[in-house]
Amino acid sequence: MLFSIVTRGSLPRFLVTCLACGALLGGPVVFPLPHRAAAKVRSGLSALESQLLAAPAPERARQTLRTLTAKPHLAGTPEDYATALYVRDELQRAGFDVELVEYEVYLPRPKSRRVEMTAPTKYRCTLTEPTLPDDPDSASPLAVPTFAAWSPSAKVEAPVVYVNYGLPRDYEVLEKLGVSVQGKIALVRYGECYRGVKAQVAQEKGAVGLLVYSDPKDDGYVQGKTYPDGPWRTDNCVQRGSYRAFTQPPGDPLTPGRPAKKGTSRLAPKDAGLPRIPIQPLSYRDALPILESLRGPAAPKDWIGGLPIEYRIGNGETRVRMALTMDYRLRTIWNVIGTLTGRDHPDEWILLGNHRDAWVYGAVDPSSGTTAMLEVARAFGELRKTGWQPRRTIKLCSWDAEEYGLIGSTEWVEEHLTELREKAVCYLNVDSAVSGDNFRASAVPSLWSFTKSVLQDVPDASGTRSLYDNWRAQDQKASEVRFGKLGSGSDYAPFLQLAGIACLDMASTGSYGVYHSTYDSFRWMEKFGDPTFSRHAAMARGWALLAFRLAESPRIELNLLDYAREIERLARELAQEHPQLDATALLDAARDLTIAAEAFETEPDTQATLAIRNRLRRQFEGFLLAPEGLPKRYDARHVVYAPGVFSGYGAEVFSGVRYALTRNDAADVARAMEQIVTALKKATRTLQGQPSGKKDTQPVRKGVL
Repeated sequence: MLFSIVTRGSLPRFLVTCLACGALLGGPVVFPLPHRAAAKVRSGLSALESQLLAAPAPERARQTLRTLTAKPHLAGTPEDYATALYVRDELQRAGFDVELVEYEVYLPRPKSRRVEMTAPTKYRCTLTEPTLPDDPDSASPLAVPTFAAWSPSAKVEAPVVYVNYGLPRDYEVLEKLGVSVQGKIALVRYGECYRGVKAQVAQEKGAVGLLVYSDPKDDGYVQGKTYPDGPWRTDNCVQRGSYRAFTQPPGDPLTPGRPAKKGTSRLAPKDAGLPRIPIQPLSYRDALPILESLRGPAAPKDWIGGLPIEYRIGNGETRVRMALTMDYRLRTIWNVIGTLTGRDHPDEWILLGNHRDAWVYGAVDPSSGTTAMLEVARAFGELRKTGWQPRRTIKLCSWDAEEYGLIGSTEWVEEHLTELREKAVCYLNVDSAVSGDNFRASAVPSLWSFTKSVLQDVPDASGTRSLYDNWRAQDQKASEVRFGKLGSGSDYAPFLQLAGIACLDMASTGSYGVYHSTYDSFRWMEKFGDPTFSRHAAMARGWALLAFRLAESPRIELNLLDYAREIERLARELAQEHPQLDATALLDAARDLTIAAEAFETEPDTQATLAIRNRLRRQFEGFLLAPEGLPKRYDARHVVYAPGVFSGYGAEVFSGVRYALTRNDAADVARAMEQIVTALKKATRTLQGQPSGKKDTQPVRKGVL
């Protein structure tokens, strides 16, 4: 534990000594790390960086998380508003200028839910998460009942068919067995893809209802001990969540392409592309009697979960009745935006963000991230006391209604789109900051080299190695750490897909089976996620140093050659995977971009050229957007990285082409290839100092596919 041994009383004296030594020596201060293996973390930090890394405090993080998780705080509730005020006040206390930004968005809540098996035997699902004696927070009457956000109100009764994960490939297996879900209720398990994909595909296949349960093989007792004895999902634990299709416009469903302010014109709900079939999540205790009653063909081997039954697909004998009533209405949500204005470049923005709303308590998702962000704010607040002001503007953003579909962040991006495209340097996202001790990061390639360099200077929670070494140790066979690709499922998506801003997302992960349930609580975090809260402090240190160096470096730390080389590699990979494609134009455009980027990065920055070259670095990501959107997609514009249509959260490279290939749509394949080539050529021309062509505009996206 790096800084936990430095008490509040001793910290100022410790810092004064370090800073005084630096001043006397006339050089950077090397912060003496208080643990025996400090040599495993690179030294050479500046005085301000040392002070920044010393500030995040585990005990204070514990207190912050306890405050944030004191009550359930679903988006748009009074409890959610209270957390907004708390974050606002803490940012102001740290010296930030703070704005509370309201939007009026369309959100559902459950009024009543009833799911019962009517044949061959009767069983009524409890649809509840019982109070656990070991977790007093599990008794709160404020917890929203288990429900599927965006399900319509409906009553249906129909035979049940088991469809594994509910992906297109699973329905193909049913077709080969002569089984159809037309007019039936599909029963699927969580996993393998974003849950909204399951609803979209079930609806397309003609199902009249959808039940989604958590199988113990995926995140329950097959993985290990269940809560409260272990971190995994218990038998009565239910995963809430959003079921909107990612192929629809992000944000508020009634105001696509426009910020959802009072008085904004809105679509009729029937035109918003919301699910049309009733959907209800189940615990595996409630799913067991239904699954156990199914007859008909045996389920394929890879469809078999962890329950002590024979998994079968169903022959029509098992019937279930669903009766759901939802309360849809316009509700107010609150973003909190804190700003430290830059001294030299106030119109160059470094953005950090985390969402604040939770399905219930959200100790991991998202309150561990909010806790880390407030520690970042306090760290910058300590620097402000010394008279420091960042070279560039730093913004800390607390988003609302992320759980319903990235709504708060999307509305803010839509409202500030022109400014963001002109001013934003990058967006650093942390959602579920801590669920264990395994660090990981996803980012666009221009941030790879910089991020690795920074993480080598940040001690992890153990104090015996850096965050980089923590990450590196997870795959001993790899020659280097591997960045994930950015898809969707968190608030970086609108910044990448709508605004074209370089993005990074990071977390410290572990065994986490209580996702989106009542049991994602302070007690769970205290027992399993981060008992000492040193992981929260480590995440705050990494996040703060990334932002600090991005704000302070004269050169914007985005490496365009890294990006171009990765695009060229991915283009070759696509051509090899799909030899039927004529990829000549793509490969040529990718190679030309690499040559242009190499020339750009080889040329030194000078006082005369730095401003224009920084502008090109800042705006490079935007060159990779198709303003009209990818073919048959309202959610994605980035021609290289986009969420896969049938994975949702997971990224898919050159998604426009790949999705068209799955549909055997030759016209859309050609269109998507043209979009990629056009974007790469535009980026190349701009790096070469040539006109980039017509200025991009954002069309207002109306209607649905």
